[in-house]
Amino acid sequence: MKDLALDPATLLHSHKYPTCTVAPPALLTALLHNEALLAEADISSLRVLGSGSAPLAPSLLQGWHDKYGLEILNFYGSNEGVSLLGTAVDIPDPAVRALYFPRYAAPGRHWSFSIARWTQARIVDPATGQEITEAGVPGELQIKGPAVFPGYLPASGVPDPFEPDGYLRTGDILEIAGDELEYLHYVDRSKNMVVRGGMKISAAEIETLVSGHPKVADVAVVGYPDEVLGERTCVIVVCRPGTRATLAEIVDFLTGIGVATFKLPERLELRDELPRNPVGKILKRDLREELRGG
Repeated sequence: MKDLALDPATLLHSHKYPTCTVAPPALLTALLHNEALLAEADISSLRVLGSGSAPLAPSLLQGWHDKYGLEILNFYGSNEGVSLLGTAVDIPDPAVRALYFPRYAAPGRHWSFSIARWTQARIVDPATGQEITEAGVPGELQIKGPAVFPGYLPASGVPDPFEPDGYLRTGDILEIAGDELEYLHYVDRSKNMVVRGGMKISAAEIETLVSGHPKVADVAVVGYPDEVLGERTCVIVVCRPGTRATLAEIVDFLTGIGVATFKLPERLELRDELPRNPVGKILKRDLREELRGG
């Protein structure tokens, strides 16, 4: 707080003293591009924003940094526990912080926050169960530490999500990255991968890239059935006011930044908004069902 001498009642009823808050990426994106709406709130005391629940676009972190001087903490977690946290102290470049989380086990690296000392994280090959230690090889993130929940209630009927040595199987696919193997890069939820002719495509990766298109305000990527390839990739876009994107424009944009041909979307759907749950996550299942019905 700005003034630690203020009494609790003053702090409780004042709107001027919060220094940190959290919000999902969709809300931060909307506020960044709607200056009139943001002007209705007093954010002068804010120093840090936290965001997670979905991959962050580098343009989002850079935008808040450039416009308002605010840094966004990139955190990974779930109801079962928060584990990975990227801060401006450890990862100063907003573009890098949007794409990577710290790899706590990286040799010779010290991270500034205590959860890094308390939490163990590893990447495991789902097929073999062997830990992955080289860069660029996707595997399941498994975590262990005091921030991880102890388990589901017996009556829930949910299978035990823990390995025998106490690591939680997250169901998320990440890979080791960085010149010194110091980062973890989120690839996607295993169930959100689009499998096109045997080739796996990360929906999260394509969403992050498409979000950089100047006409795109919001985006989701899902697979839709194909008799020959099994699945093809559809990009569902909410356009910025006064614009209308085309599939050719999206494909040209992705091609221009070097995206592999097999990852390019083959269908575009335009929407006024994307379906989301109460915490801001896109309801991919609803979108898949809609595409199958169409």
